[in-house]
Amino acid sequence: MVEAIVSFAVERLGDLLIQEASFLHGVTDKVAEIKVELRRMTCFLKDADARQDEDETIRNLVAEIREAAYDAEDTVETFAFKVARRRRSGLQNILKRYACILSEFKALHEVGTEIDAIKNRISSLSTSLQSYNIKSIGEGESSGSRNERQRILRRSYSHVVDEDTVGVEGNVKILVEQLVDPDKRCSVVSIWGMGGLGKTTLAKKVYHHGAVRRHFDCFAWSSVSQQFNIRAVVQEILFKFMPPSPEQRKEIEKMGENEVLKRVYRIQEEKKCLVILDDVWTTEAWDMLRPAFPLQKVGSKILLTTRNKAVASHADPQGFLYQPKCLTEEESWELLQRRAFLRNDNGTDPTINNMEEVGKEMARYCGGLPLAVVVLGGLLATNHTLYDWERIHRNIKSYLMRGKDNYKQQDSGVSDVLALSFQDLSYHLKSCFLYLAHFPEDYEIRTKSLVRMWVAEGIISKVGEQTLEDVAEGYLDELIQRCMVQVGRTGSNGRVKTCQLHDLMRDLCLSKAKEENFLEIIGFQQVETFSSSVVTTPTLDKVRRRAIYLDQSLPVESDAEARAVSKNKDEDANIYVKLNPENGTPLRSLLIFSPPKEVTVHWMLRKLNLKKFTLLRVLSLEGLSLGEKLPKSIGNLVHLKFLSFKYASLLRFPSSIRNLGCIQTLDLRFFPSGDEPMICF
Repeated sequence: MVEAIVSFAVERLGDLLIQEASFLHGVTDKVAEIKVELRRMTCFLKDADARQDEDETIRNLVAEIREAAYDAEDTVETFAFKVARRRRSGLQNILKRYACILSEFKALHEVGTEIDAIKNRISSLSTSLQSYNIKSIGEGESSGSRNERQRILRRSYSHVVDEDTVGVEGNVKILVEQLVDPDKRCSVVSIWGMGGLGKTTLAKKVYHHGAVRRHFDCFAWSSVSQQFNIRAVVQEILFKFMPPSPEQRKEIEKMGENEVLKRVYRIQEEKKCLVILDDVWTTEAWDMLRPAFPLQKVGSKILLTTRNKAVASHADPQGFLYQPKCLTEEESWELLQRRAFLRNDNGTDPTINNMEEVGKEMARYCGGLPLAVVVLGGLLATNHTLYDWERIHRNIKSYLMRGKDNYKQQDSGVSDVLALSFQDLSYHLKSCFLYLAHFPEDYEIRTKSLVRMWVAEGIISKVGEQTLEDVAEGYLDELIQRCMVQVGRTGSNGRVKTCQLHDLMRDLCLSKAKEENFLEIIGFQQVETFSSSVVTTPTLDKVRRRAIYLDQSLPVESDAEARAVSKNKDEDANIYVKLNPENGTPLRSLLIFSPPKEVTVHWMLRKLNLKKFTLLRVLSLEGLSLGEKLPKSIGNLVHLKFLSFKYASLLRFPSSIRNLGCIQTLDLRFFPSGDEPMICF
């Protein structure tokens, strides 16, 4: 992910050099030099990212690089903002203008010194990368033993069939019919859905089904995965169609790639063949394999599995696309019982009954994802007491995401399977996905607000003649097609109105956000910080995005009551510092979420001071009781682009709100004293 952050920083610095050229006069060359240094560094970061788990020093180094990229962007934007503000105020009269010029020279010297320091930091870090034998990796290349290990672990084999399955019979029937019914003329049948949904398991059931075996003459199974060799895949298919003698194998291995493709193509023309292409990730991968298949010929068929709906649609626009549904709670519990070997034949054992109760709660947590149920079942099968099950239940998130061996084995948990989808995203999509970590569990996210937040934050870059919002909607559609975001409600025109994250996908999102110091979440009374826990140097304490969850049990009427909420003065002071840090400048997004039916001003809102958050882009105060008037400090947020008071209770605005000249989205659908909306935009 650090490669994504640095790449994004390079792009933002380029945008700033264009957009703020008049305000960056005098430091333009220095900013351009940092941009060059960061771009040079990105070639090494893919390898460094992959090796973080192997070496704590590399992990710390990667974290420092991430912060240096953030700091470069912050420094340049802060300087441009100060110069712009001084010039605006300096136009009022000549004396002020002279004072402004002197102040600007001083600021120019200061920022020049800061930029030089950041450039030296980046140069030193770049040297350190190379000293740890980090390799320069070009676009599209993979890196490290971790990727190879993942590839081997994800490889599927047609002969390894899972007999312990639940709820797949109906799915198998539908897919078999598409393959063997002569009236079904599609060449490609695709199974698509999120990681862990059981696509490969379903494909194996179909592959070995009696009707399928009787219908086709030849069969081949090939695991494609993220990194694959086209010749190896096609040659494997050829060997399955025609098991070769040692002499024939040598002859085929000497053939050129085109000849192997042609041989596989001809066999499918002459016989009815079924080819399973498991785990296809990109449309480019399909385009490379496409010459091996006579798609217009009736008889031979392809069964393809993928996490990306766009891949399935691209393979055959007239093909059959099938998305299996998640398991129901009953099916999840049935599968968990089979995996955990829990038996209670007479129903009289109270311990078993208690274990069932705990087990059903854990099964519900899996969110209907078969992989999660299987991982949990494997863990429970080796823990036979009620105490063990209750312990696992208390720590289910950690156990489930990491797998059976928890801290000893890194590649057996749900997180590694889901993380493959994250790793496959472009750096723009990674930032968009991580932004979803702001929202609480099971929160229904309004897509219109979400894409406008992305735009306001600067996550979205212009593509051709499209508006930024259109680009952002395209990114959201891609995350949905990749099954990383779920559709909530849709409009009559088919537009997605709300979306949300599967619970386990949200866990992955939070985990990645924590690793990358992407945001901080504060929940009252419990404080949970998603900032880097790996590196503790002061430069890594900056927070650039923050979400605050207000505890429904804590609304109060007065400052005295607010003080009484905290257990002691030290705790109260710590919370104040966390909410209003000495250096609040880096903060770009602040989203505050209120519990339903909040009727009083939360004590935390009385403590919140917006004065120092001068680079804030996004401020959401939806559904909050804000009292009579917003704090006057809101006028300091001159960079604010997204401001929402939707369904908030507020009587009036301070006069300082007129300073907010950069607003792109302003939602004022609020309810003063429970009356009808006063203003509606």
